[in-house]
Amino acid sequence: MAESPTPIAEIDHGPSKFDQFLDKHTQKIIILAILIALGVIAYVIYAGLDQAKAEEAGAAVTSAQDTSDYQEVIKNWPDTKSAESAQLLLANVQWDDSQADSIQTLRDFISANSKHPALATAKTSLGLRLIAQGNNSEAVTILNEVADDENASYIAPLAQISLGDLAKAAGDTTQAKTWYEKALSDPTGEGNTYADTAKARLDLVNAKPPTKIKPAPPEPVVPTPVPPAPVVPAESSIPAADQAEETANDSNKAP
Repeated sequence: MAESPTPIAEIDHGPSKFDQFLDKHTQKIIILAILIALGVIAYVIYAGLDQAKAEEAGAAVTSAQDTSDYQEVIKNWPDTKSAESAQLLLANVQWDDSQADSIQTLRDFISANSKHPALATAKTSLGLRLIAQGNNSEAVTILNEVADDENASYIAPLAQISLGDLAKAAGDTTQAKTWYEKALSDPTGEGNTYADTAKARLDLVNAKPPTKIKPAPPEPVVPTPVPPAPVVPAESSIPAADQAEETANDSNKAP
């Protein structure tokens, strides 16, 4: 007699693949979950520390007053925006004590921060300092970079005015006028802080020099007549007593 088939419900399928996976990898999953949790905690702590560091650096820049203060900010918080700002401020305070150090600080900032929002400001500042030292050739090159930078509209007019001043000093009033006109414009419509300065420069470069008039010859000097001195009768040399006696004698002689 043939055996009856085993009911389907009684077939032992064993643990599912998912259950087998859990059995095999449960420990690893727990470890992974712990690592993820630690990573999240570490990120939160790091973000908090980073924020605290940024705030501390910002406070240090705000309270800085002299060269050593700004240098401390750059040394202690080298990877912060505050350190970058401190470089620009350092260049300003260095100028009075050491122009060479001030210029070098600006050069270092420009070379290390090609994408910094204040790059155009640093270049303009460097250009003006080079002009002060008489290095007009390099100043023109640097200021031209700012004047032609569409992203530097906030500071470009100052660079353009400076280029106009250099052109005027060189005797090229046509080029000077061109620069002043550019500095007067406001292509972005965001306002031009240097518009009044540019207009004043433009008015001066367009002004005509006064006509030279030959002065009239001086009038001849007529001497003032001097009135003659009054005639004063000479005093008699005869003594008063003798004069009285002489007068009496003349009286006796009269008929």
